[in-house]
Amino acid sequence: MRLCEESLDRLGITWRMCMWKQVPVARREAVAALDVRVGPEA
Repeated sequence: MRLCEESLDRLGITWRMCMWKQVPVARREAVAALDVRVGPEA
């Protein structure tokens, strides 16, 4: 989880910690930035 959090921070993608095993990315601009890097959710 820490690797994921640090990677999102380096990419400038906003995330929130809501549970110990989830790192949600929910804001429209953050999801768009993640889609550019990783690809859209299938």
